[in-house]
Amino acid sequence: MDLAQECAAEAAKLTVPGLLRRNAERFAGEPALTTGADTVTWSNLRNQVAGFAHGLARLGLAPGERLLIMMSSRPEHWVTDLAAAHLRALPCTAYHTLSTEQIRYVARHSAATVVVLEGAAELDRWRPVLGDLPALRHVVVLEDVELPGDSRFVHWADVLRRGTAAHRADPAAFEGFTDAIEPHEPVGMMYTSGTTGDPKGVVLTHYNVIYEAVALDRLVPMADHAPTIAYLPLAHIAERELAIYRALYKASHVHICPEPAQAVTTLARVRPPSFFGVPRVWEKLAAALQAAFAATPEDQRGAILTQLGLDGLQWPGSGSAPLPAPVREFLASAGIDVHEVWGMSETTGCATANIPGAAKPGTVGRPLPGVGLRIAGDGEIFVRGPIVFSGYLRADGTVEKVTDADGWLATGDIGNLDEDGYLTITDRKKELIITSSGKNVAPTKIEGLLKAHPLVGHAVAVGEGRPYLTALIALDEEAAPAWAKARGISGSLAYLAGHPTVREEMSKLVAAVNGQLARAEQIKKHSILPEAWSPESGELTPTLKLKRRVLHDRFAHEIEALYRD
Repeated sequence: MDLAQECAAEAAKLTVPGLLRRNAERFAGEPALTTGADTVTWSNLRNQVAGFAHGLARLGLAPGERLLIMMSSRPEHWVTDLAAAHLRALPCTAYHTLSTEQIRYVARHSAATVVVLEGAAELDRWRPVLGDLPALRHVVVLEDVELPGDSRFVHWADVLRRGTAAHRADPAAFEGFTDAIEPHEPVGMMYTSGTTGDPKGVVLTHYNVIYEAVALDRLVPMADHAPTIAYLPLAHIAERELAIYRALYKASHVHICPEPAQAVTTLARVRPPSFFGVPRVWEKLAAALQAAFAATPEDQRGAILTQLGLDGLQWPGSGSAPLPAPVREFLASAGIDVHEVWGMSETTGCATANIPGAAKPGTVGRPLPGVGLRIAGDGEIFVRGPIVFSGYLRADGTVEKVTDADGWLATGDIGNLDEDGYLTITDRKKELIITSSGKNVAPTKIEGLLKAHPLVGHAVAVGEGRPYLTALIALDEEAAPAWAKARGISGSLAYLAGHPTVREEMSKLVAAVNGQLARAEQIKKHSILPEAWSPESGELTPTLKLKRRVLHDRFAHEIEALYRD
């Protein structure tokens, strides 16, 4: 039996509720979730899931129905998600940053019958759309806030209390929920963040998420009960896979960071053997290390890594977007070999991975066991295997399968495979820039080089149908003031954007970047914008990808000025 067959055989025997029962029975007193000073054991977690599942059943949540969650990362989030999965309903976490109109789209498209919200802030954002959701039967609110005088609204604690009483009266019923679930049934859904067009509901099965966990563990074994950190939104496929599904498979101890900014301090305290970061996290960490190293003798720099909890990392990973080469190289020189992976929600997270001892910098690694890759004539990457999702949720509740007759999924990413089977991503198919002279240019390569500078928060290359490339640059709202202060400059981002020293530094950066690019890729002009970009202000998706259409529309005047000559 080869490795892929081993992974398939193991995943075919397991379900998410089955893993929770195993952990509660075998590791009852082991910690499952920790937030601050509060810890929930595996036994306690399952008891809460059982109570809340019964509570949701009393609200009428039925198999196949959708449940939407808008809540920060906290134990109740795990309880809600797992409880819905036990009822064979389809839980889906919505990004906290969704606007009211985006909430309206997701809620109507999913036809959610139950919505679980954290508190007053979420309720205020949902209130304008609640009357426009014919499928919605109940709104469950976690925090103890005053609810509207409407029978649809109920407090989370009341749902748990009533359900717990039902579970105590008939404990066998919950075991029946667990036993009824099959591996190839849906376990959860997430909406893609939608850099273009409307988001799509990606439906994953128990088999998808457990196969991913098994395959990763075969490639990079981690000890049972090892600590891990959850700081990304649970709407992000990486966090769902690592902090829910892989954590269940390995009975890991998940340390929850409700605020992503707490991740670095939590690293120092928890010292996990693996840590996944989107490129922006590694960029900020690299900038902090550069500043610390500049003030520390070289022979003492190892102590800084120890203080930050980075010295014991066995598998530091990066994904969701390319990690700029200068950032990767600096971190490697500091003793942190970040291993890039590649995948998407539709592939249950990573489909390829660099692993310790078999990594090739500049690539995103080789396919997981059982995963196949092929490159089409236009460079588009196709993938198939046990991690490929069921399909997209249709508005009528059915699932639209989007693989071809042979099981291949078109990813929309452009790349190539080398002779050793390592994949390199060059760009998104829809994001390639074609200049007026017909040259194809990959913007992410250029943007990554610009973002390697600590002053730069984000950058977007522009040039579709134009004679040359230009760039819009947004300063980093944390690093740029620190960089300026070290040079005796203080002021707002808008002030810094126009300051001669900053402008000179950006001109030097663009010149240095151009020296690494082919002629057609070089930036002829650039503009430093007076504000930072964020998901809240609309320029970035919740996973910190550029919303190119929004950027082109919002900064049309600045772009035209760059081509006015």
